[in-house]
Amino acid sequence: MRVLAAFITVGMLLTPHAVNADVASDVNSNLPIKEIFDNAFSDGLSLEEIFNQIAATSQGMTPAATTYATCNQVDAMDTILTFAFAAAPDLAQSIANAARECGVSEEDLLNSALAANIDPTTIGEATAAGGAPAAGGGAVTGAPLGAPSFGSAGGTGGGGTASAG
Repeated sequence: MRVLAAFITVGMLLTPHAVNADVASDVNSNLPIKEIFDNAFSDGLSLEEIFNQIAATSQGMTPAATTYATCNQVDAMDTILTFAFAAAPDLAQSIANAARECGVSEEDLLNSALAANIDPTTIGEATAAGGAPAAGGGAVTGAPLGAPSFGSAGGTGGGGTASAG
């Protein structure tokens, strides 16, 4: 009976160490993102902790984690995005694009970026033409136009000449 009790005790002591792999080891083992999330949830980690640990281990995996979490709706979209932006703010544009792949609205992206203190202009959706230039930063094309001289119609209609003083 004592042998059985010893085996049970040893088994109970070793089991948490064998089962309780952390996110970093899963990331470093190149496990699929689904398995990383499944293991982390089974270990009792919150979504925020998962994103923080993924970003701390391999920041470049944060967009993939965002795609997985948004496409599989593991939580509310704004919650997922806020945690993703907060975990890897330098990858805000990539995170936003990853979320767009799963149909996240621009409103959810904007609200989540603001909640995570991300400048919303950094996650702006690219247009088909590649985006508009910033105000004052666009290239000038053609010849500049000068202002018409005083007393001329200058193409603004009104004919006549300036009155002599």
